[in-house]
Amino acid sequence: MSSTRKWFRLPFVHRPRAERRESPALAAVYWDGSNPRQSFVANISASGAYLYTNELWNPGDILSLTLQRSGVLETVSHRRFTVQAKVIRRDREGAGVAFLMPRGADLRLWQSDVKADVPQTEPEDVVREFRLAAAIAFIDRVAPDATDQARLLMRNGLSNFRLESATEIALHAEELLALENDSAPLRAEPTVVLRILEDGSWAETDWIQHYWAGVLATACAADEFPQRDLKSVSLLSQITTIQARIFAGSCTLAVKSVDKDGRLSVRSLTCSSEKLVQIADTHDRVHIERDIQHLVELGLIERSVKWNSFSLLDLAAITPTQLALELYARCHGHRRDAGAFYAPYSEAGRGRPSQIKPGLEVDQQTGYRGR
Repeated sequence: MSSTRKWFRLPFVHRPRAERRESPALAAVYWDGSNPRQSFVANISASGAYLYTNELWNPGDILSLTLQRSGVLETVSHRRFTVQAKVIRRDREGAGVAFLMPRGADLRLWQSDVKADVPQTEPEDVVREFRLAAAIAFIDRVAPDATDQARLLMRNGLSNFRLESATEIALHAEELLALENDSAPLRAEPTVVLRILEDGSWAETDWIQHYWAGVLATACAADEFPQRDLKSVSLLSQITTIQARIFAGSCTLAVKSVDKDGRLSVRSLTCSSEKLVQIADTHDRVHIERDIQHLVELGLIERSVKWNSFSLLDLAAITPTQLALELYARCHGHRRDAGAFYAPYSEAGRGRPSQIKPGLEVDQQTGYRGR
């Protein structure tokens, strides 16, 4: 993750020395070959930090440091932040570093908008502020006309829970774009970006947040399709968590074909009531029926014969529509035609139709539960 962020956030700038404070239990994780190592942070400011370390770093060295609470290596994204830093000085106890933050970063350590009786110096507070500043900087690069409104929304308009979701959406979209080898300019319609941050901030799980991030990444295209992007936002904002599981299961399980011209087709998909209970992760079959009908009304599942009683149902059709398959591809940050997302490159390269396997092993990305 640090390597992709390092690539995408160039050019970096460092700021004049700012107020430094201690943050108990804050650590900086760095890598020594394949092994992670930690240094305690003696003090930190918006411009840099002093680390207790025995590492023989030299002034001018560029480091990749992951800030987190000291202890085991964090795997949850909102509890850590990777920042590039330049070694400024070295002495017997440690090293002073200057942070190389992206242009447009509005890092406000010790200036929290949250009213509290104690200073916001816990490691989680520091990490949250770094993540927020980086998210706003990303918005400033892809949609500069939305920066002021995005900053106002994220610093003053969202609860802590919604702020965490909106921040994760922006940062994950940045990572998705960093993985591409596309040198085309990245620009997004300000209205689309603000709608994604506002509506996506309600997402309850990380994989749905990543769906919103995928939609944000696809909105950052050289060719502008604001109406298409707004349609994706509208659809995603009308889907609950259970409905998202059914939507993802439908798109994942359905057998798809891509012809030599890149046209995508899909076979009818039927599932047993037991399988639907497993996909939706709920035993409330009446709830599942209502959710499927809602997806039908949104145009994401093909309309079929109305069931007389879901509680007695053996099989139900949940065939994804072309609209659903396109939305699912965009939820994963795919900016080209949907056919290219579903076709294995080895098959498509030879111009033969390819059968796409369900691939249920990617449940951490889709929310699908079990086989």
